[in-house]
Amino acid sequence: MNSSNSLSTDAPYLQPPPGRRYVRSFLFSRRISAPFAKVHLIPRTLLVLCMSGVQLRAINATPPDIISASILWIVSLALFYCSGMQAKTARIYLLLTFPALFSLFTTWIFFNPVPGRAILWRYPLYSGTLVLGLAVWQLLWLAIVVGYFLWTRKLVTGIFIATVVAIAQTLLLPLPAWTFARVAFFHPLTILVSDYGLLVAITKVIGYSGMVFTTIALVVTSRDAELIGTLRQLRAPHVIIFFLSTVFRALNLALTDYETIHQAQIARAINARPRSFIRRLRDLSSIAVPMVAMMIRRSSEIGDALIARGYRLGQASADFYETAPFRLIDWIVLACCLGLLYLAVGPYSNMTVVLHLWQ
Repeated sequence: MNSSNSLSTDAPYLQPPPGRRYVRSFLFSRRISAPFAKVHLIPRTLLVLCMSGVQLRAINATPPDIISASILWIVSLALFYCSGMQAKTARIYLLLTFPALFSLFTTWIFFNPVPGRAILWRYPLYSGTLVLGLAVWQLLWLAIVVGYFLWTRKLVTGIFIATVVAIAQTLLLPLPAWTFARVAFFHPLTILVSDYGLLVAITKVIGYSGMVFTTIALVVTSRDAELIGTLRQLRAPHVIIFFLSTVFRALNLALTDYETIHQAQIARAINARPRSFIRRLRDLSSIAVPMVAMMIRRSSEIGDALIARGYRLGQASADFYETAPFRLIDWIVLACCLGLLYLAVGPYSNMTVVLHLWQ
């Protein structure tokens, strides 16, 4: 008997066990009552794709549509907040996102000079010639690196401190230098920051950060069982569904095994003393050996479980996955997707130009 037919029509879709506050998604854990997770997976995915398309069009318009990008950024941030991600995990991902966005901002504003109506800052970065010589700051830099390494046996921190000291020294108190030769190489480079270049850089950061927020929200709110149920609704081939379900199940087991091994390391006082970054990487790589052993054991257990249940790849199997029906909120989201798709591929109205913020 098909289990999906035997389920009560009033039963919630994929109801977690009573008392649980969080449930595991693809790679994270989220709150069970997350608002964005209540939308069906199909319109949820289409909404993220359509919003990304509109954001790409807004940041690539001429001039960039910073108003539309900002409005979509607010919507993306709201979806990220409604995804139900744990606050600690959300803060970590925000901290990881900031360096990438900052590098994107500096790349567009410094290394893609775009002329505008006003030049805000100009700085000659490279004159077009290589100077071959010897300077006192080079000896100072080398002395700091060698001395710090002999004192602490750390190299990366010493290079950073030596570089900061050398830059500060050359700016505050220029030291003597001896030039042996000058060789022409490449062309001069000048950092040029204009009002239009600043607009382009800010719009790029707003657009890409919005796409990051919506992508994380989609990953956080999606579960493997939900994807399998959606594939059942779309009448996908049974072989594909079985393969994906096995992969996601193995991924969940691998994450659980990693947490177990990591907790075992903590119980053995692996973090009792401060450790360098290189040492932490070595500790992380040491997890690979027990992880591979446990993955091999897990694969054998999954195969034995399939055989014990009489599973055969060629035979027809019952549908043991619930399929979520489309509700009113899903149709509303699909209607919003159609509007966003029209803005992404149809005629585009630049709101920044319409409001005469850039002419």
